[in-house]
Amino acid sequence: MEKSEKDFLESKGFDIDGTMRRFLNNEALYKKCLKKFLDDTSYEKLKAAYSEGNCNDAFKAAHTMKGFVSNLGINRIYELLIPMVEKLRSQNLDIASEMSQLDELYADTYKIIEDM
Repeated sequence: MEKSEKDFLESKGFDIDGTMRRFLNNEALYKKCLKKFLDDTSYEKLKAAYSEGNCNDAFKAAHTMKGFVSNLGINRIYELLIPMVEKLRSQNLDIASEMSQLDELYADTYKIIEDM
């Protein structure tokens, strides 16, 4: 990975070094898996469940998304999802602020990965 690309991704909250270790420094595999972010449906499921007031489905979607972005080193989304998952786990659907932040982070991250 070129230094400029790595620096850009790191500036956007991606843990490139840690993730590359998990991917055994296989950049092609990492980028292939990173592109899978574009097809993952957990974000849409979380938004739908939240808007329907379905705490259980929102928890499942947020938990799935948390694991997925953690494995990809997308730390800003991961760190936002940690408290959301815990709120939803305890049946607390008061996550409007977090959802607003997630909407912005998700859109930014989607664009970054799409443009790679």
